[in-house]
Amino acid sequence: MKNVVKIFMLMLLMSGMLTLATSCNQPGENKTAQQIERDIREEKEKIRKELDDLRENIDDQIGKIDRQMEKASDKAKERLDDAKKELQNDRSEVERALDEVKNATEETWDDIKDSTEKTFAKVKAKVKSATESIAELFESK
Repeated sequence: MKNVVKIFMLMLLMSGMLTLATSCNQPGENKTAQQIERDIREEKEKIRKELDDLRENIDDQIGKIDRQMEKASDKAKERLDDAKKELQNDRSEVERALDEVKNATEETWDDIKDSTEKTFAKVKAKVKSATESIAELFESK
C-alpha cells in the first residue's frame, strides 16, 4: 500500500511539473523588448512612408489646381478654390498624423497606429474624390 501511495504521489508530482513546464513561455509567445521595439519601428516606417506618399499626392493635386486656376471660368475657380482649401485641410491632417507617428512611444503606439490608419484611409478617400471632381470639372469643357 505504501508503494501505491508513493507511486501516486510521484505521478502527481510529475504531472504538476509537466503542467508547469508546458504553461511557461511558449516559443514565439513572448517577444523581447528589442523585438517589440523593432516591430514598432518597422510599423512606424511603413505608416510614415504611406503618409508621405499621400502628402505628396495632395501637393500634386494642389499644384494642378493652381495651374488650372489660370484658365478656369469664375464658376470653376470658385469650385477649384473650395477643393484647394479642402486639400489643404487634408494635408494638415496628414501632417498631424506624421507628428503623432514620430512622437509615439511603445505605450502609445497601438492607439496612435489605429488612429493614423483611420486618418490615412479617410484622407485618401477624400483626395481620390477631390481628384475625380477636379478632372470632371475640366472634362466637361
